[in-house]
Amino acid sequence: MRLRMRVEWSQGSPYRYAWEGGGLRFVGQDRPAPVNYGLVEGLLNPADGEEVDAVYLGPPLSPGEEAEGLLLGMVALADGDHKLLLAQSPEGLDPQEAARLLAWFSPERRPTLLGPEEAGAWVKSLKERQDRRLGAFLGLAVGDALGAQVEGLPKGTFPEVREMKGGGPHRLPPGFWTDDTSQALCLAESLLQRGFDPKDQMDRYLRWYREGYRSATGVCFGLGHATRRALERYAATGDPYAGDEAGAGNGPLMRLAPLVLAYENHPDLLSLARRAARTTHGAREALEATEVLAWLLREALRGAPKEALLALEPFRGADLHPALRRVVEGGFWEAPEEGPGYAPGTLAAALWAFARGRDFEEGMRLAVNLGGDADTVGAVYGQLAGAHYGLGAIPGRWLRALHLREEMEALALALYRMSMASPRE
Repeated sequence: MRLRMRVEWSQGSPYRYAWEGGGLRFVGQDRPAPVNYGLVEGLLNPADGEEVDAVYLGPPLSPGEEAEGLLLGMVALADGDHKLLLAQSPEGLDPQEAARLLAWFSPERRPTLLGPEEAGAWVKSLKERQDRRLGAFLGLAVGDALGAQVEGLPKGTFPEVREMKGGGPHRLPPGFWTDDTSQALCLAESLLQRGFDPKDQMDRYLRWYREGYRSATGVCFGLGHATRRALERYAATGDPYAGDEAGAGNGPLMRLAPLVLAYENHPDLLSLARRAARTTHGAREALEATEVLAWLLREALRGAPKEALLALEPFRGADLHPALRRVVEGGFWEAPEEGPGYAPGTLAAALWAFARGRDFEEGMRLAVNLGGDADTVGAVYGQLAGAHYGLGAIPGRWLRALHLREEMEALALALYRMSMASPRE
């Protein structure tokens, strides 16, 4: 069995408490497991009261504490490997005691004992994986907030965007975002609470449209024509696949990251992305562009090099809409005149910025300074570049200004944990 924990915050520090009823005991003793375990800083950022799995990477233990140290040293982290990390294994571990410790786990959950070096490498790898997923979600919002400052303005008619200054057509405070992030938040919450449920997704988008749910300002704004038509059609018919064939805009691209974070390992990821797009957009090129972006995000999260991402190999020679085929065959290398609202054009503009930029910041400045639909080009670029470079590559000054940053981080990590439980390829 796994050691379940409940998280509580005390004076700014999180602690995990043994989940009552877990039945764990000290090795060779009858008394219950101890109540608190330190949380490894930076490994997870759970919400107060959330049930999670325990991690302990403590200092070397004295021989007299060996039995207790075994329990304190055990880990059942929410990762597909279900490994047991002992950063400093007690010396002279009795094989019989080790066997009893491992016997607490069911065969399919039985962990592996790792030494200090292996444990350190595994934790480093885990942090890198988390960093990419945080980068994808927060990169979306950062690009949205930066691009919102010049949304609708022709390229070259405004001072270069470099900082979170707010303003723009919606007169937003610095770090506030638009419909792109609002819909991404709606989608993230739907996936976490209901799994893949198109009706629930549309219910949340409809709440945003009617009530300002998940809006940065409390009021719906920035709604695209295709999405508006789809929401009104859904309200009238109850059919969640309400996108019409004329809807070729970039709405499905701008909100996509949460779905990929949740279903990264799912064998039908691209099909799920297409179905999520169909809720508001039905044009072939919009659906296919969403599938291409889903593939890009998944591969970036898995650490694919930039050259492999830009090659778009699985889509070359595929039966695609002509506009998207041009993108896949390298059309994105041509500098766009401005940030387009057409789905293939938005994808091309984001890929152009990703290809030209040497780091997250340079690429983001290229993306949002195209003007036009700058917030969505920024959001699409931010998802891809964030997944590729990781959260640590996003300038801290942008992150510090971002509205609801901590909540987005918690959602991204929850979606990551969800991906571990989904069917795998």
